Amino acid sequence: MVSSIIRRTLASGASAVLLAAGAVPSEAHADTADGPAITQAVFFGDSLTDAGTYGFRFTTMPGRTWAQHVAERLGQSEEPNEHVTSYGDVYQGKPGLPGPGGLNYAEGGARANSAYSTVSDDPEGTPISTVVQVDRYMRQHGSFTPNQVVTLYVGTNDVAYDYDPTKNPELAQSLRDDVSAGEDVMVSARARVQTAAVDEAQTARTILDNGAHRLLVFKLFDTSLDPWFRTDAARRYVGELGAVYNQTLLASLPPDPRIQIVDTEAFVNDLLQNADRYGFTHGANEDACAKPDQDYCDASQMKSPDADRTYVFAAAEHMTTHANELLGEYVLRQIGLAE
Repeated sequence: MVSSIIRRTLASGASAVLLAAGAVPSEAHADTADGPAITQAVFFGDSLTDAGTYGFRFTTMPGRTWAQHVAERLGQSEEPNEHVTSYGDVYQGKPGLPGPGGLNYAEGGARANSAYSTVSDDPEGTPISTVVQVDRYMRQHGSFTPNQVVTLYVGTNDVAYDYDPTKNPELAQSLRDDVSAGEDVMVSARARVQTAAVDEAQTARTILDNGAHRLLVFKLFDTSLDPWFRTDAARRYVGELGAVYNQTLLASLPPDPRIQIVDTEAFVNDLLQNADRYGFTHGANEDACAKPDQDYCDASQMKSPDADRTYVFAAAEHMTTHANELLGEYVLRQIGLAE
């Protein structure tokens, strides 16, 4: 309920006021002196951006992800770049299938530069990392163009990787039992996410080196707010690793004026602090899906008929239809395309 929203929110009141007023720090504009107006977007990332590579979207279906709202505003295809025959083929080292060929390369489970599989390290197996996604775009299109905005939003799966019981069963269970990770575990985990963040920064360089004039790099929001993490130990674990990821990413990015940082952390905290304004009545660690740990849920599987509008989070680590709509509007404001 709203009381839990207030209890779990970590943002400062000043940030919430700035966001609610639309005064986004370091705001970019669609038509600038060093480039033409934006007419197309290219998306790289994970399930938070995925347009339906696996036949569904990681939200309250049939809702769309934020990237699809941006694509719609620009009048381009909202479809993913590739697809799979069956969700059972994912995480098995099997490559995806060509088409429908949209400019959304994001895939659920993607990491910055590693496979997400217990059976295969094949970089071409779904989900492909953002390194491979960018390479895929380059093979298909050759370069980026001045009229495009490119988005890069990854890192959540690198942060939470060992919380997945199929990846590190012992640690995953201990965190679920509310046993905090020891310092030796945290040293290794910090190093792992730092490597991933540096890899993301290198991917940003690759995008810029290949012609991009505008690149939006997304910070991670506080992963400990997600419903997947139900104990204090789990929330401390992912909360610290998310902060380490963001800090390393920001320190590793090149000082290039073509890069725009999207403060997704401030965005989510604003939704939680100003829940009434946005129509939310359920906030941190509350899942719109009736069953825990889902990848998505439809109207028959939600906690209430209006859960897609009244909850911020859904499907373990993701956002509801309404929250995705608001994130899409937030991104459009930052590039000067809000209606």
